[in-house]
Amino acid sequence: MEYAIISVVACLTLFTLYLLQRQRRRNAIIHAHGGGKITQHYSWEPLTGIDFYMKTQMEIPWQYHHHQRYGHTFTVCSLLSQPTIYTIAPENIRAVNSEKAWGIEPLRLEGMEYFCGQGFLTTDGEIWQHSRKLLKPTFAKANLLDLSILSREFDQLVHDIPKEGTAVDLQPLFDTMFLNTSLKFLLGVDPKHESIGAPHTSDKFIDAFHSSLFLTMIRLLLGSAWRLVPQSKYLSSCQVAHDYLDYYIKKALLDSEQPATQRTSSMLDALSVQTKDLKYIRSQILQGMMASQETTSALLGNACFLLSRNPHYWSQIQKETMDVDSNNLTFDYLANLKLVKNILFETLRLYPNFPMLARISLNDTILPRGAGPDGGLPVFVPKGTLVSMGYYGLHRNTQVFGDDIETFRPERWEDIHPGPWEYMAFGGGNRSCMGQQKVLIEAAYVLIRLAKTFSTLESRDSSDWRGELKLSCKSANGCKVAIVA
Repeated sequence: MEYAIISVVACLTLFTLYLLQRQRRRNAIIHAHGGGKITQHYSWEPLTGIDFYMKTQMEIPWQYHHHQRYGHTFTVCSLLSQPTIYTIAPENIRAVNSEKAWGIEPLRLEGMEYFCGQGFLTTDGEIWQHSRKLLKPTFAKANLLDLSILSREFDQLVHDIPKEGTAVDLQPLFDTMFLNTSLKFLLGVDPKHESIGAPHTSDKFIDAFHSSLFLTMIRLLLGSAWRLVPQSKYLSSCQVAHDYLDYYIKKALLDSEQPATQRTSSMLDALSVQTKDLKYIRSQILQGMMASQETTSALLGNACFLLSRNPHYWSQIQKETMDVDSNNLTFDYLANLKLVKNILFETLRLYPNFPMLARISLNDTILPRGAGPDGGLPVFVPKGTLVSMGYYGLHRNTQVFGDDIETFRPERWEDIHPGPWEYMAFGGGNRSCMGQQKVLIEAAYVLIRLAKTFSTLESRDSSDWRGELKLSCKSANGCKVAIVA
């Protein structure tokens, strides 16, 4: 017994000495590179700091509250892993989003590759550049002009909304609407007119996609430990999704030999004329669906949540669009309607679809500021350091957006002009969202048609907004309203 106690004490002593020595080495490296000391936060769970990380995922304002306490940049220390840097400093956000020293592949590829392969969401360098280049033509204006499918889905939405002021949660209705339009945009598949030879229905594919996506997120959270978790459900869900997509990809590869006038204008069509690699095309389609499947629906849910509590803006939309027929909501009209654009920008300021994004340092590098007594000194960042950029907090900078940062006030956009690294609703730098124009046009279309169809939009939920973060962020409580024709 005595020997065992001595052994445990010896091990703990050696471990403590190792940690102290490692910290001395880190401090020496920082000093050698001219970096200053950064404000530190110590989490309750000292080994990995996982409690702080999980809190940021479950409670969106959590990171912002700590920025209010510590400043624009701080670090969360742990005993076993590299400290994580949290920042809302625009200079740091510019550096992380535009310099080659930062990437995502070490964070994502291992956990995501089986489901969605290599593409713009999982890789860096040449593979990422190639994926981006292949996808860019899909988002050309010519491919965004046809709103007929969205119009049909809107009509179905109106049919599904209870009449005469009965409370309804609009969020799942928006989700269904944009799942259907995504299938058309990405695959050229109309869920109401599916191919008879497909191995599964679109409903079964969507269920498998969501199951695969959820389990992929679990794999990312677990890191390398995902190998210890049973994989059968994950593998079967992925197989269903892959089989469904492979059927349409093979069909598109055959159709790519036909004249362009006989082909659809989908992402799959654009990819099939550029490459014949089935697995690679499947990966880009899956990643495109992951990036887009909730973006517009989350934005609309958050916008209606805010509009239901600020009904005078609903009346303003009705007044400004009174003279335009619903059938004449063209791309150019939607793109230039300032009131609706400001409502969407303000919604994304308060509740960004991506309230935080992380990057990892691919080699030793420097962040421009965050160290020293006033946070004005550069921060030395060793290779393998995780940096979490808090866009929820970034959008609450009173020097940029005014003192009333928690107030929904779309007209502020008439007077403010945030810089490219002060407002990050659609990211920035080389990885900025290619679908920004598509999201804003489609969201504007739905908002205007809702306002022209329904006279009032009233809140039926007294709870404060609470974020639910998956790939994108929407209200965890949904969008419970009463809407009257």
